Amino acid sequence: MALSNPSTVVSFDAEAALAAIAETVDGSLWALVEYDAESFNPLYVDDAALALYDDEAQMSAHFERIHSYVYLDFSEMELFADFFPVAERVEYMVTGMDAFTLVRVYVADREGLFMTLDPAEPVRPVVEAVRESVDGSR
Repeated sequence: MALSNPSTVVSFDAEAALAAIAETVDGSLWALVEYDAESFNPLYVDDAALALYDDEAQMSAHFERIHSYVYLDFSEMELFADFFPVAERVEYMVTGMDAFTLVRVYVADREGLFMTLDPAEPVRPVVEAVRESVDGSR
């Protein structure tokens, strides 16, 4: 059975973002994690993603390892903003892999959502759904 947790980390309505993402994706939403510089919280992990781990403790340790590099996200945001001063902000970053696509959406100052999608999933509509849900909840 899929894992689901209430939002506890970010200042925006991450649960509304989850609902918007679920309505938008054509394929699978493997996982959605809310995070800031200090902590993270898996909002949703589907059965296929859970099956990759022996148990929730192993999954949590893996997520903790990923989160330990979150400072890179914020450094990359600043780096790209410096490289391309014509842009006002960095909204999201995508890492395409053979098994899935990782998307980090930056929603508030040093807060965001980290999601895992099917590799062929169109990313922009998912990001727009997050933006609309967050803007509608403020």
